[in-house]
This record gives sequence, structure tokens and C-alpha cells, in this order.
Amino acid sequence: MEYLLLLVSILIICIIINLSYKLQIFKTSKQAAVVLLSLFIIGTILDSFAVFRGYWSYNENKTFFVGIKIGVLPLEEYLFVIVIPFLTLTIYALVRKKTT
Repeated sequence: MEYLLLLVSILIICIIINLSYKLQIFKTSKQAAVVLLSLFIIGTILDSFAVFRGYWSYNENKTFFVGIKIGVLPLEEYLFVIVIPFLTLTIYALVRKKTT
């Protein structure tokens, strides 16, 4: 649960920053959907492959996971592959806006 709350907190902070500074990360909502969906698909495939091959694993006995798995990944990992790229894009847009 801890990991899920952390990811949701990061997402909320990113949304607040985007609204507060009127950042425009994407030109259209269609562009946003395509970029985020692409990142989601690529991230999910790469993470699933890495877990399947044993490159890394998730300790399900830890309390920071909700305990729901979809395929080989915990629910939180699906949120991670969207939130962290969104955080990166938000930071990039904010820095770019402040330096131009």
C-alpha cells in the first residue's frame, strides 16, 4: 500500500505543478494519449520480460504492495510505468519554462 500511495502522491504533485505553472507538456490530448500509451506498453513489456527472465522480482511479502498481480507484475508497477515518465516530462517542461 505504501508504494501505491507514493505513486499516487507523485501523480497528484505533477498535476498540481502542471496546473499551477500552466505547463503544456503535450500539444493535444491525442498526443498525450499516444505518448503515455506507448510508454505504458513498452514499460510493461520490458518489466514483464525482466521479471519472467529472473532479472528482478517483487517480494510480495512486503507490506508496501497491495498484493494484486496482473500477469507477472504487481498493480503498482503498471502505475509506475506511467507516473515516472510523466514526472520526468513535468520536470523537463518546468525547467524549460523557467529557463526561457
